[in-house]
Amino acid sequence: MVKQSSRRVFLKGLGFLSVSGLALPLVGCQHNKVGGGGGGAIFDKNPTILMGGESSAVVEFIKDRVRIEAGDTVIWELQSSGHTATAYHPDTNNVFPSRIPDGAVPFDSPLLFTKGDTYEHTFVTEGVYNYYCRPHEGQGMVGIIVVGKALDGPGLEPIQPEISSVVTRRKLEELIEWAKQQT
Repeated sequence: MVKQSSRRVFLKGLGFLSVSGLALPLVGCQHNKVGGGGGGAIFDKNPTILMGGESSAVVEFIKDRVRIEAGDTVIWELQSSGHTATAYHPDTNNVFPSRIPDGAVPFDSPLLFTKGDTYEHTFVTEGVYNYYCRPHEGQGMVGIIVVGKALDGPGLEPIQPEISSVVTRRKLEELIEWAKQQT
């Protein structure tokens, strides 16, 4: 008996999931874990976070977790059409409670459409910021930024019920666990 290669088995399984309608939540789920390893004072100075990928099917922030110092600027650069970088905060969307440090200025990019377009925000308040893409929040297109130390606050608290997508909740839980290691 000849064993099938793991890639062939994976693709066969993915074909089954596609036919059964179960693959949709997996589209774009690469969860890039770039930026500031687990613990220690590793900072990513003025990072660029890519929005989407080469294909419009990729709905993720490439560098979904970064650690910076207060005063650093994060630049989001569009790779595929139709993304935003939006802080979880009532001022940016009255459905979601705040998931950024108390007293921090919430950020909300316009909907970007042209590859290479950028949005930037300078972070001055220390703590943990959770953010999302407006059109793709329900598909798990979320990210986290730790400014300085991962201080207790809204960005580390349990995820509120208003964030209802299972994919998004799981991704945020993963990101929050990473942030808690940033000491």
